[in-house]
Amino acid sequence: MSAIKDGRFPITLDKERHLLFSLNVIDEMQDKFGGFDKLDKALSGKDSVKNLRWLLTLLLNEGAEDSDEELTEKQVGKLIHTGNFNEVKSSIFKAFSLGNNGTEEPPARDDEEDDGEDDEIRKNAAAGKE
Repeated sequence: MSAIKDGRFPITLDKERHLLFSLNVIDEMQDKFGGFDKLDKALSGKDSVKNLRWLLTLLLNEGAEDSDEELTEKQVGKLIHTGNFNEVKSSIFKAFSLGNNGTEEPPARDDEEDDGEDDEIRKNAAAGKE
């Protein structure tokens, strides 16, 4: 089954597994972080390692097959090490993007949007000089 069809993002840890940003995960993130829009801050702040392990556990369990045994945070912690730490973080962001946009990459901006924003910036700069 392709990741785009079911929303799961493949990640290789001890074996190939899948991350899934489901509605359940977003709900849990809102409770823990105050919103899914705070993901970047949660994975780079004071408790980033704990948050990474917690979130990865949630994503792996959501992306697992129904027949797979649920992983604990301790088990997931053993799968993350200095050699794959950055790759794991990157995979979480890609899985989040896949869940939101249907692609691993953030959506490209339209040239028209860029031009509109450039015009807006110029107008704001001119107004600030007045």
